Amino acid sequence: MENKIKVRKRVFINVFSLIFVLVIGNLFYIKDVIASEDTEASILVDINPKEYEYRDSYMQFTPKLNNNYEFTATITNIGNKDLDVNVYSSVAISTMAGITYVENTDNLMDKDYDFSKYVKITNDSSELKDGIIQVKANQSEDLSINVNVNKELDGEILGGLNFSQTLSEQKNEDSADIVHVYEKVVLFRLKMNELDSEKEQHYGEFEFINSQNSIVLSFSIFNNNPIVEYAESGPYKVINPKGDTISEGEFDEDVLTLTPVTKTKLNIPLVSNAELMSGEYQFIITVDGEDKITKFNYTREDLEEISKQTDNSNHVVVSQDSDIWLIVSLTAIVTLLIVTIIMLYRKQKKSE
Repeated sequence: MENKIKVRKRVFINVFSLIFVLVIGNLFYIKDVIASEDTEASILVDINPKEYEYRDSYMQFTPKLNNNYEFTATITNIGNKDLDVNVYSSVAISTMAGITYVENTDNLMDKDYDFSKYVKITNDSSELKDGIIQVKANQSEDLSINVNVNKELDGEILGGLNFSQTLSEQKNEDSADIVHVYEKVVLFRLKMNELDSEKEQHYGEFEFINSQNSIVLSFSIFNNNPIVEYAESGPYKVINPKGDTISEGEFDEDVLTLTPVTKTKLNIPLVSNAELMSGEYQFIITVDGEDKITKFNYTREDLEEISKQTDNSNHVVVSQDSDIWLIVSLTAIVTLLIVTIIMLYRKQKKSE
């Protein structure tokens, strides 16, 4: 009888243990999530012929003037749903994060170096309607790509062919809609005539802005050459109208790549308690041991706009000292003139 009780206890304990393990297991079990096809890229792109392929999806060649260079782009839909693929030519633009390929930009300073000017994309001998081609599930579609440079140019043209698939869309009533896109870019680098001489890079479009809840100095680097080159490197500093350094650091060598004849936007941080005021600022970068100085001005109106943004940002002091000292100086001059006039008047009275 005692043995039967022990067996029952053992069975009860084992069953209880099993239930306990299953409950705990369910609490900590992470279920595998299989991404739906709506969030997975399902297009493959192949370009032929391969004779100009420098590396995968990167075409590089020296085009002859007014000569047609024909390519076939094969788009394959490996998914089980029909797709609308957006196809367009693009221009290469430098950013702080790297080079991006965009359809439209204000950063290209010479439109003759817009790759889109020399590219024609057709399907069955006709241009794409709204740049869209439909590719059925598990099928392929061919596009004809014609490149023809009809103008003598120096340097190089850098651009791409973009194949874009919308993965998902999120509509928002109170904010901007969110669209997730997969994009495949085939790069084209057209090597034109060699440059006889190169121009210096320069800096401009300085402004203080609020970026991620911090006031920073934003400015553009201008690549005045129609070639890919690195941004100048070396230590830099920014000096305010009082002569104080409000930003300093160093641009590393061979880090930021500049695309041909484009301007690239950069942001640099300010030191803690940097004082901003109206007047003339200096941006100084030391290149190969020589200081390169660019001056820019900030007005009282500009400062008023910045002062609205400093409340919840980093420690930046917006000062009107320059205006105060100007007012004090003018007041002193006016006072001196009044005193002088009074003294001259009294002197004249005495002489009468």
